[in-house]
Amino acid sequence: MVSNLRYISSSQIEEIFFNEAVLPKFESLMAQGNGYLEVRNSLEESYRTGSRGMFVAGVFNQYSNQEVIELANFPDLLATSIKVNGQIVDLKLNVAQGYSRKIDYKTGETIRHFYWSDGKGLDLEITFKRFVSMANQHLIVNQISLQANQACQLEIESGINGQITNSGSQHFEEGEKRYHQDQYLQLVTETSNTRIPISLNCVHRLNQKSTKRITMNRRQLKEMHSVNLSANQCLDYTKYCLVFTGRDIDYTENSAESYLREMPLEMLSEVSQKSYEALFQASKEKWSAIWQNAPIKITAADFKDELMLNFARYHLHAMSPVHDSRMNIGAKGMTGEGYKGHTFWDTEIFILPYFTYNYPQSAKHLIEYRIQSLAAAQKNAQANGFQGAQYPWESAWLTDGEVTPKFGGIDIVSGKPTPVLTGDLEHHVTGDVVFGAAEYISITGDASFKAEILPMVIQCAIFWSTRAAWNETKQRYEINEVIGPDEYTEHVNNNAYTNYMAKYTIDLALEYIHADSDMAEMMISKSAYQRLMAVSSQLYLPIPNETQVIPQDDTFLSKPIIDLRKYLETEEVLTILGDYNMSQINNLQVLKQADVVLLLLLFPEKFSKEVKLANWNYYYPKTLHDSSLSKSSHCNLALMLDEVETAYELFRSNFVIDLSDRNMNSSNDGVHAASLGGIWQNVILGFGGLRIHENQLSLTPKLPKNWDKLEYMVKFKQQKINVVITHNQVALSCDDNNSEIELVFMNQKVKFQDTITLYY
Repeated sequence: MVSNLRYISSSQIEEIFFNEAVLPKFESLMAQGNGYLEVRNSLEESYRTGSRGMFVAGVFNQYSNQEVIELANFPDLLATSIKVNGQIVDLKLNVAQGYSRKIDYKTGETIRHFYWSDGKGLDLEITFKRFVSMANQHLIVNQISLQANQACQLEIESGINGQITNSGSQHFEEGEKRYHQDQYLQLVTETSNTRIPISLNCVHRLNQKSTKRITMNRRQLKEMHSVNLSANQCLDYTKYCLVFTGRDIDYTENSAESYLREMPLEMLSEVSQKSYEALFQASKEKWSAIWQNAPIKITAADFKDELMLNFARYHLHAMSPVHDSRMNIGAKGMTGEGYKGHTFWDTEIFILPYFTYNYPQSAKHLIEYRIQSLAAAQKNAQANGFQGAQYPWESAWLTDGEVTPKFGGIDIVSGKPTPVLTGDLEHHVTGDVVFGAAEYISITGDASFKAEILPMVIQCAIFWSTRAAWNETKQRYEINEVIGPDEYTEHVNNNAYTNYMAKYTIDLALEYIHADSDMAEMMISKSAYQRLMAVSSQLYLPIPNETQVIPQDDTFLSKPIIDLRKYLETEEVLTILGDYNMSQINNLQVLKQADVVLLLLLFPEKFSKEVKLANWNYYYPKTLHDSSLSKSSHCNLALMLDEVETAYELFRSNFVIDLSDRNMNSSNDGVHAASLGGIWQNVILGFGGLRIHENQLSLTPKLPKNWDKLEYMVKFKQQKINVVITHNQVALSCDDNNSEIELVFMNQKVKFQDTITLYY
């Protein structure tokens, strides 16, 4: 298949011809959002392969008791039918000339343009422009400009289509459809189970005289405009859309009637008096402020590395509901139905560092989501027979608890659905949540936040202390029957990553308890404290064997080794599941993703370089990278081992996950949020050499030969530090000239107050 994806610059990609087969990929890559809502970039005209979608943070619903709760796919606001002299504009029926669809990741705008012919001498030039406003979280604006070479009649129909589903599951009631003041279309409805009210509103503005007709069908409200267009006359058709929900922060401050019915119409009246350009400019300025707050520049002959970084950063802001601490980030953000909008450990381990170093208030909100869902985590632990707080493997709304589906894809041996055991056994998320919160405090210096996370840390530690079981024979505590980060090994005992993360959580809780014993006494009983002390001192931590390899779990190293070249040589993932089922894979030395490698990366000071190298050599050849978070982890460990070329190859392979012009089905269900965070970590914490060591900033740059320069800014303990790295020097500057910065550069302590240039 010839690719229709072109890379224009470090912030733009383009769809260069229409291909119905790959529409879902572009819908995800070009999705537009502002953290409150996100819209897949479906074409205005509808096609069979398209997957229309708009999602609003926090609006979850459960279709039936046989399905898990999921982020509801909202009624569609952007589908538009265009007819010219009675003939519908359909790119399957008439070939478009000069077709182009672009997105600029620095501004969030998409522009589509083509020439369409009716085959009878009429040529129509059409331009579509669209943005989701970063200046007004409720606002979406779409403009269609049409110009023909001869007089014609145009019919344009658009409105609100509530017949959209989540792959067949309808999450909204019929609702109330209204046409206000002969111009405003409004649908007020609610989710069928969770009863969250929503309000969808739109108005169409035309720069030419038209006649209009309103149609109202089941779950649909549409307005059709007919325009007699003269030759070479331009019609601008602008649609203003507003989305409000009962999850909005402001909703509780207003009556439902005023907030969902009156306020949207007032706002719609106001914004529709402004031009597309004026509203877009306001949104563009907000995007500009985001980029300027944490500038990053890669100077290289190939702009694709910086494109991948800008792509990642754009989507992180478009998908992350950092405006509201009751919400968190889905594994696909809000770019598609993949993973049902659920939050995983992806946030704490892969995404949170980006916000912590650059937008600490946003990071704090993401952590506060976990704090506010502590009660649900405690119920989850109790339901599973443990004490304390056990965070769900998959989370939705604060009070929902565990929402992991029970079954996944087909088992190729039995022919039955494969049980999904992660919700039952993948418990390391409870440690990951604590790790992310503690790292936030270490980076920001926000010591006052310790009091806020203290109950969470203690309750998570209590969970681990009751999750650990005493082995009388070996005189130690063990953690059995788990799934570690490598999800190809199930029902294992003493997964190294899990045990170390449990130990980390318990020790952090004890540190906090000893630092503020009066406060802690109110949160933990004497017996629970004694249990923490006992498990901390006697929890089994797998250590390097005689060949310096850390056993991934009790049995992994004794399993058979198979030739993985068949699976490693393809860009597709999960291909091994076409030859083996999960039970068979569980008995092989095959890894889905980084496990021990991630342990070494998160706790680098615990292991020598010799141990890191031995484990890299052992586990790397056995890892299929069938998860999007795997290669970024391996990249940064490779840099710790000074394997810069290997690291760069791994970094570049992140391109394949979403942006590849070869694997055109990779992002159909949405882009990969963990990978986006991993890309930033590779650039700044990897090649940029930045990390925290013993509560101090450390800098050991490892610039790849393909880059001439890397420039970035981070915030460390409330100070903005600018870093410029070339192949032989690093220039540092601090925005606050009155403060002295102390850091470790290439293992040597350095102090500076204003600027300093260091050589290596």
